[in-house]
Amino acid sequence: MGNNFQEFVGEVEEQAGPEELRELEATRTRFRIGSRLLQQRVAAGLTQQQLAQVSGVAQADISRIERGQSNPTTETLEALGKPLGVTLDLVVAAKAGGDGAS
Repeated sequence: MGNNFQEFVGEVEEQAGPEELRELEATRTRFRIGSRLLQQRVAAGLTQQQLAQVSGVAQADISRIERGQSNPTTETLEALGKPLGVTLDLVVAAKAGGDGAS
């Protein structure tokens, strides 16, 4: 067993099957989206309640998204992004240890 969390995650990944790895990546994506939403909301100086009022998305839903516990639709993300001045875009992700090519 690893001495830190990153080592532990690496060991789990080595033993995981394809379905478990897909679920792990989906979880990482949810947390990444939630973290970015939280950063943008805080940078805009808005509370969850204020963002809920201007976006039309329930405060409870915003909370779940920010905690990575929800899989929001593109419509929900667009509604949240508009008052924050952000859009949804596809960007090329750097591959860990790779050359970035697909």
